[in-house]
Amino acid sequence: MKVATVPTKRRKDLIIIAILLVGLPILVFASYEAYQFFARASVEAKPQNVVLSNLTTSSVTVSWTTEVSATGSVIPMSNGLEMSPVIDKRGTGKTKTHYVELESLEPNTSYNFLIVSNSEKYDSADGQSFRFKTAPITAQAPTPNPIHGTVSGASGEDIVVYAMLKDKSAYPVSAIMPRGGNWIMDLSALRTVRDSSLVSVAPSTNFVIVAVSGLQEGAVLEGTFSELFDSNGKLKDVNSLNIGENTSLYLPFPKESFLGSAPEQPIEKAEVGVDVDVDVDVVSPKQESGLLEEEDFERDYQLARDVIWTDILSSGSTVSSPTGADSVRIVNLTDTGFSVVWISEDKEEGYIKYGTSSSSLTSEATDERDSFSSKGEYYVHMVSTSRLLPETKYFFEIVSGKETYDNNGSKYSITTAPTLSSPPPFDSASGDIEGLPDHGEAVMIAYVEDGDGAGTEGKSSEMATIVDDNARWILSIADIRNSDGTSYFEYTSGDVLKLDVVTTFPTDSHEEGIQGVGERDVRIVVNESQVFAKGKVTLLDNYGILGYSTGDPIRFDNVEDIEEPYEVSGGTQIPKTGLFDSTLAYLIILPGLIVITGIFSILKMTKKSKKGNMKDSIQ
Repeated sequence: MKVATVPTKRRKDLIIIAILLVGLPILVFASYEAYQFFARASVEAKPQNVVLSNLTTSSVTVSWTTEVSATGSVIPMSNGLEMSPVIDKRGTGKTKTHYVELESLEPNTSYNFLIVSNSEKYDSADGQSFRFKTAPITAQAPTPNPIHGTVSGASGEDIVVYAMLKDKSAYPVSAIMPRGGNWIMDLSALRTVRDSSLVSVAPSTNFVIVAVSGLQEGAVLEGTFSELFDSNGKLKDVNSLNIGENTSLYLPFPKESFLGSAPEQPIEKAEVGVDVDVDVDVVSPKQESGLLEEEDFERDYQLARDVIWTDILSSGSTVSSPTGADSVRIVNLTDTGFSVVWISEDKEEGYIKYGTSSSSLTSEATDERDSFSSKGEYYVHMVSTSRLLPETKYFFEIVSGKETYDNNGSKYSITTAPTLSSPPPFDSASGDIEGLPDHGEAVMIAYVEDGDGAGTEGKSSEMATIVDDNARWILSIADIRNSDGTSYFEYTSGDVLKLDVVTTFPTDSHEEGIQGVGERDVRIVVNESQVFAKGKVTLLDNYGILGYSTGDPIRFDNVEDIEEPYEVSGGTQIPKTGLFDSTLAYLIILPGLIVITGIFSILKMTKKSKKGNMKDSIQ
C-alpha cells in the first residue's frame, strides 16, 4: 500500500496564499507612504506670514509659517555680505511654525536678512524685502511685566504665541510654546511702530492674543488687560486659546511688523437698504440643533437589573488638609499688591474685604478664576489684590462661603513693599504635577533658599500661581524679593527653589536646583495619604462578577494575619479574584489559546487531507 502525501502543487499554492496575505497589506501601506512623501515633496516650503516681534535696541525675533514642515534659519546681512546663520530656537527639526531670535545687534541700525527654508534662500515676500531696524537707545528703562498662559487643541512645540495692542500702534511681543503647554512672554518689550519708544500697559489697555500653529490654524483672543489676565499676568481660565481653523489670524498685526502683503480685511456686512442677492437654505430649528424628527428612528431599551442606590459619600468632607483659618497664607507681596491662599472644607465662593483701616474694609478682591459677571466655587482659593499703595499697611478679612475669617477679630494685616528700580533679567520656572485629586484644584507656592552663602542670604518671599486644568503651572521668579520685600532676591547657581503644592491633601515640599530651572520642565509627583479621610470611598471587602459588597473595609494591624486569597496595600485587605487579577496572565493565556486553536485546526485539516489522499491511492 502506498501512503499519499500533499502534492507539491498544493504546497506551492499555500505558500503563495500566505505571501499574498502578508505582502498585500505591506504593499498597500508602502504605496500610501510613498504617495504621501512625494505629495509633501511637491509642495514648496516657502516662508509665509513673516512677522517681526520682540524688537529692542539689540535684538529682534523673526517668525514665519510654511505650508509643510520644514527646517528654518535666518542669515543676517552686513554690507551685502552674509553673516553666520541663526537656527530656530527650538533646534533643527522640521516644523510649520518657525521662530528665530537675532541678538547682539547695533542700536538704531537697519538690517537685511535672508530666510533659509529647506536649504532654499528667500530675500523677500510678495516683493517686499526682508528688512528691519533696531530701536534707538532712550532714557526709558523697561519694567518686567510677564504674562503667561496655555494653549489647547494642539500638542508639541509647533506653536507661536503673539501679544499686541489692538490699535496696531506697537510691534508685537511673542514666545514659543514648550512641549509642556505653557507659554510666557514679557510685555516690557512692547515698542511703538512710530518711534520705537516703550509702551506703558494699563488695566484698560486693549490687547489681542494670537496663537499660530499653521498657515490657517490658530486662535485669537481680544479684550482689555484686566479682562484677559489676572493680577499675576496669568491668562484667566475663562479666556482659552483653542487651536482650530482660522483665516483671520494675521488681521490684528500692524503692517510695520508684517513683511509681505498685508492680510485682507474681511468683507463688511451689507448695510440696511442695499439690495443683495443671496441664496439662503432654510433650516428648521431641529435640523440646526442636530435633532432628528421622532419618526426618523426607533429606540430599544432593556432593563438589565433594578438596583437600589446608596450615597456612600454623604458622610463628610473629602478634604484632609488643614482648612479655614489654619490654611491661610499670604504670598506674592509686591509694592502694589499681595495674594491670599486658603482651603475650604467644601466647594464654595471666596473673596476678601480689605482697606487701610481695620474698621473700614471698603474694597473687595475675588478669586483669580472668577470673571466680572460670574463667581465659581472652589476648594483651593487664591485671591489677589492690585494697584495698592507702596509701603502701606492694609487690613483684610476672608469670606469663604458662609464663614468669615478675621484673625480672631483683629483682622489680618500686611504692609506692601517699597518700589524698587533696576529689575533683574526676566526668568521663570514651569512644569506639571502628577497625582492631583479628581477636582484638579491646586496652588503652586515657591520660594528660593540660599544654598551656597553667595548672593542674598536666607530665603526669599513666597510667590504663587494657580495650577491650570492640565495640571500645568508657570511662575515668574525674576522679580522675587527677599523675605521682607525690601530688595530683589539675588539667587546664585547653588541656591534651591522650594516648591509647595497646596491642595486638598497634604503634600511634601519639592526641591529643584535654581541653576537652569527656566530651561527645563519641572515635574512634581504628589500622593494622597493612605489614611482614610472622612467620607471617602474605601476599599471593599469582597467583589466579583457574582459577588456583592457590604461597603465596609477590613483593616489589619498585622500583615501576617492575612491569608490567601487576599493581598495587602497600606494595611488594608484587597480581595484577589484569581489568576486573572494579573494583566500579564491575559497577555500569556489569550495568545496561547489562539495558537493552540490554530494548531488544532491545521492538524485536523491535514488529517482529513491525508485520509482523502490515502483513499484515492487505494482506489
